Amino acid sequence: MASRHIVWDWNGTLLDDLHVVIDAANFSLDQFGVGPIDEDDYRDHFTRPVRAFYDSLFGRSISDSEWTTLNDTFHDEYYIRVANADLTTDTLEALRATEDQGWGQSLLSMSPQSWLEGVVRSKGIWERFKLVDGLSGETGGLKARHMLEHLEALDIEPSRAVVVGDTPDDAAAARHVGAAVILYDGGSHHLPHLQGMGAPIAHTLSQAVEMAATM
Repeated sequence: MASRHIVWDWNGTLLDDLHVVIDAANFSLDQFGVGPIDEDDYRDHFTRPVRAFYDSLFGRSISDSEWTTLNDTFHDEYYIRVANADLTTDTLEALRATEDQGWGQSLLSMSPQSWLEGVVRSKGIWERFKLVDGLSGETGGLKARHMLEHLEALDIEPSRAVVVGDTPDDAAAARHVGAAVILYDGGSHHLPHLQGMGAPIAHTLSQAVEMAATM
């Protein structure tokens, strides 16, 4: 088997930040008299593009001005609170297991690059990745295009890559480029939503690495 390369998702996968996301979302929703939501609500409704998530919570299509306010407020509040988020319980174990396999690993997030660099460094794991890749443009979109650019920047053949993330969008992005995918059941979606993607499911990050070794 050719050497694998794991592309890790950040929010909800390596970083256990769901409680922070919900607090920031509730702060932004409260401006419009919507919510509050809890973890079950979030997992029921969250989708990409993120604007569709708010449409679902509002029960209608939100306006451009509402979307701008919601998105900007969410990110402002999230960045204030994210210092309270820890790495997922077995993140370090999973990263070490990947290294022990002799594989490369990188991080691809839909968070802004300017913020991502600082928070990954603050968690002490920056040096473990060949590339830490976030967004330089608008937030809230789909991951597929960024996945292609990410692998091209690394000069990694998609057939060697295994994407590990916690959303159906991670699965769609992997399939868009022809990479394998393992979905982590510990982030932003209920298990049935992930199972509906037809991808292997890991209940821990360490299990995801074990599963990648058999692909």
